[in-house]
Amino acid sequence: MPLRLTLIYITCCLIDIVAYIYHREWFGIASSFPPLCLLIFFFLQRHGGYKLRDYTYTFGLLLAAVGDITFEIRTNNAKALSLLFYMLSFSFYIATVRKETVFTFSSKELLKVFLNLLLITTPFLIIFSKLPSNYFFSSILYMVFLSLFYITALLRKTNKSSYQWLLAGASLFVLLTVCEAYFSFIIKIPYEAVINKVTYGLAQYATFMGVIKTYKNFYPGSEN
Repeated sequence: MPLRLTLIYITCCLIDIVAYIYHREWFGIASSFPPLCLLIFFFLQRHGGYKLRDYTYTFGLLLAAVGDITFEIRTNNAKALSLLFYMLSFSFYIATVRKETVFTFSSKELLKVFLNLLLITTPFLIIFSKLPSNYFFSSILYMVFLSLFYITALLRKTNKSSYQWLLAGASLFVLLTVCEAYFSFIIKIPYEAVINKVTYGLAQYATFMGVIKTYKNFYPGSEN
């Protein structure tokens, strides 16, 4: 991605953080700036050449933005609803790269999938009993699709750069979810929301990079 666009994205993330710290009640919509910023970048670059995977990634970013706005309402019901939007967002991210995912059902791959699923689900199993009851259904669906997104990224057969970026994005979404769950129900630390927002911004950026690096010369003349 060109440096100027990276700086614009960082600015959008900073606006989100500042708005949260100083005017969370009035500017919750700023939480949607990071995915909407990436959506604009993607649309402007792909305009006129949209294919199915372009639409799926676009819908994924739109749903992420809706989830961000809903999440900032900061009630348990709103958070539960936002998890459903994020779940749908992950489903469209999966659809975007599904053709690159190859699973051979070999014992080695089965073991790799099992160990990785164990790694990402164990932190949630530990605290599952502490989740409010209205989180149960949405959190189960969310974790299923987050796990599917992670495994999809793990099993992709594509160029090295795209593979590493998307896997980093999926891993950061897992880290974000762990942090959000533990900061909400287990331990309180100063500025935990800022930590979560930085992690979220990095996760969306890494996912974006993983997607665009599957295109040939997405940004011509630029080191993506």
